[in-house]
Amino acid sequence: MHWYRPSVKPAALVLRRGDFPRLRISTREPVVTLMKRFIPTFAVIVAIAGLIQWRSADELAIAAVPARKAARLTTGPELETATDGLAIIRWTITNPGGTDLHYGIVHYGTDSKNLDQVARSPNRRNFSHPDMNFRVRIMGLKSTTTYYYRVESSGATDVSDGVSSPVRTFKTN
Repeated sequence: MHWYRPSVKPAALVLRRGDFPRLRISTREPVVTLMKRFIPTFAVIVAIAGLIQWRSADELAIAAVPARKAARLTTGPELETATDGLAIIRWTITNPGGTDLHYGIVHYGTDSKNLDQVARSPNRRNFSHPDMNFRVRIMGLKSTTTYYYRVESSGATDVSDGVSSPVRTFKTN
């Protein structure tokens, strides 16, 4: 009885000390030898990959979890500082739940009915704190100008935390 032997030689993984794995066409080494060479390297690679925390995968998994309930504004919003071209707005909300990453968002403009400019700032949620503080820097402002603004916040998936402030005002120097 003859065993069928294809004309194309099978691919074999050849590993050398200090070398990255290379693919080589060979039929000289038995499969058992190849497996003995490949399994320890594969085990090391899997072990190293298991120790690395893949943040993007974590955030995607957490992003699928809905927020507990709508957060509410507890402090502010208020002007922390204003110069001729810069302003910092801060506020505090109850812990919104959902993703670790949240954004503080300030809608602003020189007309209270047309807040057409937006400034955003990322913020990390701390599960153990009952509140979450936001600080958003607004740059590129005109000096001695009155600006109107309102704040809101959202999770990493752009789902609103349910917080929106009334329109407030500040003036640059």
